[in-house]
Amino acid sequence: MKKLKSFGGRNLGGGGSSQGIPKNFAELQRLQMKMEEELKALEESFQQEEVQVEVGGALKIIATCDRKIKELVYEKDLLEDLDMFNDMLKTAMNEIWEKVEAVREEKTNAVIAKYNPLG
Repeated sequence: MKKLKSFGGRNLGGGGSSQGIPKNFAELQRLQMKMEEELKALEESFQQEEVQVEVGGALKIIATCDRKIKELVYEKDLLEDLDMFNDMLKTAMNEIWEKVEAVREEKTNAVIAKYNPLG
């Protein structure tokens, strides 16, 4: 087959060698599979990992990193002022989800960085 050249003198096909590509591609696929397995195991580990938030010393929430509320503890006299209880509960819920997302993002990024072929 005759080699075609572009105006810049580059080969356009025919006779080119691509022997290194399959090996590199296979290695990338292997790394991707290992990374996916590790991410799946990480996702399962989030079921046991807990974070907690305490607001005003009267309200505490414990949640797992798979986004499940495990425990909600509050002082009974806090229920006398429902507006304050609602405000504290909203604050605690927002903080707990921020913490959960921070933990998930940090650990997920660490796994991804470990398998980044460019880094």
